[in-house]
Amino acid sequence: MSWRRIDLAESSVRESAVKWSPAYATGVERLDDQHKMLFRISEDFRVALDEGRGERVYDSLLRSLDQYARGHFGVEERCMHQCQCPAAQDNVVAHRGFIEVLAGFHARHAVNGFDRQDAQRLVDFLDRWLADHIGRIDVQIKPYAKLL
Repeated sequence: MSWRRIDLAESSVRESAVKWSPAYATGVERLDDQHKMLFRISEDFRVALDEGRGERVYDSLLRSLDQYARGHFGVEERCMHQCQCPAAQDNVVAHRGFIEVLAGFHARHAVNGFDRQDAQRLVDFLDRWLADHIGRIDVQIKPYAKLL
């Protein structure tokens, strides 16, 4: 199963924030805590956008999200590899796709500066990606978590 690209030209209608729930639990406390943090980053940025603070925090959000995601992806990929989870390769491919999409947001910001619609697309993308990725790929580690 390969990672599917989410069309960033989709409707710009504001989506509801997606929250972490026990359905996303992987059975690996460290991964679950990191997933909760990713959802919190998205929620905090959505609030900043709603409150008109998006432009002030967007650059640091992009950098922080990139750094946090890369660190988390490394931990998660090592866990899946260590316990020989069958979803390990799909996970690596999905992570690469996420980093590519995030790089696109970085590039547009570097060229155009802050664009509220693009920032909204980022937070909507992040929520959709987290829910889809964790719920479809990451949870597959659960039966193997005891091996870690």
